[in-house]
Amino acid sequence: MKFFHHIKFGFQSVVRKFSRLIKKVYLFIFARTSTQNINNYILHLALQARGYNNWGESKTTGEAYFINLLAKTNPKLIIDIGANKGNYSSELLLKTNADIIAFEPLPKAFEYLLKIKTKYPTRFEAVNAGVGAKQETLELYYGSDVSVLASFSKEVKQVDYVGQHVVNVMNVPVTTLDAYYIENIKGKFNCVDLIKIDTEGYEFEVLMGAQQTISELRPKFIQIEYNWHQLFRNQSLRQISELMPDYFAYQMLPNSRGIVKRDVNRPESNIYNYSNFVFVRNDLVLF
Repeated sequence: MKFFHHIKFGFQSVVRKFSRLIKKVYLFIFARTSTQNINNYILHLALQARGYNNWGESKTTGEAYFINLLAKTNPKLIIDIGANKGNYSSELLLKTNADIIAFEPLPKAFEYLLKIKTKYPTRFEAVNAGVGAKQETLELYYGSDVSVLASFSKEVKQVDYVGQHVVNVMNVPVTTLDAYYIENIKGKFNCVDLIKIDTEGYEFEVLMGAQQTISELRPKFIQIEYNWHQLFRNQSLRQISELMPDYFAYQMLPNSRGIVKRDVNRPESNIYNYSNFVFVRNDLVLF
């Protein structure tokens, strides 16, 4: 055993020395003003491999993998907040037998949800309202009538790829998930399997207004989108996680390669680039 221990220790020592050499060579070549574009490109690739900036279809974002994982748990109730035209809800309806409640404040996008309801009248409920920290009327900033970039956050205009598009504003009703839960869910379901939140920078407020729902229904999974919006609102992933104290954070990897546990106290887990995180209840065993 001592012999193998020495071999292992020697191998680790060689790896450390080799790593230091690679670092020195890399810094010697690329730590220059003239090579910053190369560094930016490498950084962009590394971020994508970690789960950032992979937008598009559900396979690319990693959501397809998560939906298949969710389906294996035989979910009964799913809540989709910020459903837009219902693409995510539709995929969940196909892959699971769960009942789904979808919230969408944009009237035109909501019309698509009504079409889904005609197809799944007993399993799908559509609510034409926003969700936030309290019941009120808020200004919704949006571009097209079915914009996926619509947000209640005024800071959304500071996000460079969004600001030029959110040129319209309308007043819409906003409820809290807790208020909806008390009036429509309590007594009918004793658990919720997934709360999915895609509200373009308003995720913190949604969670603020969902504390009773989370406490009493103890969802297995809470999915949020994390992006530039949180940078301009001075919110970190760590701060958001404090509203879900009994959950571990997992990040979706691109091309449906899996989900990876992340430590929300690490700086690299709080990068303000587009990503989907799933908070998993800490008593669940996924693999």
